Amino acid sequence: MRQHLIVLFTILYLGSCAPKQLKEEASPKIQLDFRRFDRMLAEAKSKREIDSLLTKNPEITVGYFHCIPEKIPFLAKDLFTLFQNPELRSFYNQSQEPGFYGGNQLETDLKVAFQEIHNQFPQTKVPKIRTVFSGFGGIGSEFAVQHLYVTDSLIVVGLDFFMGKKGKYHPPNVYEYQQRRLEPKALVGQIVLQYSAFFNQQDSEDHTLLSDMIWYGKGFVFTKKVLPNLPDSLLFGYTGKELAETEAYQSEVWEHFIDNSLLFKKEEYIKTKYIGERPKTPEIGPACPGSIGRWLGWRIVDLYMKQNTKISLPNLMAKKEANKIFLASGYRGKL
Repeated sequence: MRQHLIVLFTILYLGSCAPKQLKEEASPKIQLDFRRFDRMLAEAKSKREIDSLLTKNPEITVGYFHCIPEKIPFLAKDLFTLFQNPELRSFYNQSQEPGFYGGNQLETDLKVAFQEIHNQFPQTKVPKIRTVFSGFGGIGSEFAVQHLYVTDSLIVVGLDFFMGKKGKYHPPNVYEYQQRRLEPKALVGQIVLQYSAFFNQQDSEDHTLLSDMIWYGKGFVFTKKVLPNLPDSLLFGYTGKELAETEAYQSEVWEHFIDNSLLFKKEEYIKTKYIGERPKTPEIGPACPGSIGRWLGWRIVDLYMKQNTKISLPNLMAKKEANKIFLASGYRGKL
């Protein structure tokens, strides 16, 4: 009898391990092509050295700085001069502190995120990732830069844009409500959110507000699936109070959309009021945060996934019919 139990236990044990082993075999570990180009710039000893770096990395020179090859010497001169400036150097040094981007934590976090994306979409090639620090674009802003440059094969991160409220300097023309999404702890989430667009299918013939709301909602669900511990405040850019009040009054928000027949509106000026970049949505109320249509789209898609647990993330992202997702969610203003 004892021998039979041992054999049975062994079979059950091996059987329980098999799915895990198969899963590991199906999801090989990724190799993240990640380079701290910001550190290379900071360590350069001459304009010629920066010129060489820029020439050897055209994806950054052209993709991020929008600099044609003929102008590389001018960009190299600007960047070298910037890093000789005591204020810019102090700002950069702050970025290398543990609370910002010192050490290798950023690389670790990005590898975890893109490993999960690869697990979900195994046929996808992991993009190269580069970091840059340019003092928001350099002298005279001849070479336009942004906080993120994202393609399906390359991601360039302007770390100076993601220093948050504790940063020595803040990006120009960025308002407080936008700044919340530029905190260091928000960086990986914002990268994943933008990258989700390459999986997010949308009916090109559907120009309704609902279609755009569902598109944003799918992007948020994608990001929360990849980064389940990312706080909503860093994903949406809402304060804790705004999140709590929006959740509490979502029935009233929904009633506004229904009473004003907004879901199938196609006018761009109307859509901008509800999904555009704004500090508030006064059409609903003085305390209602901006881009409320994006948040509402997330609530609809999130409920849809909870109601349809067998639908995988790839299947969700491939669904183009916004109205079908909405109807199948059963959303009516509260979960």
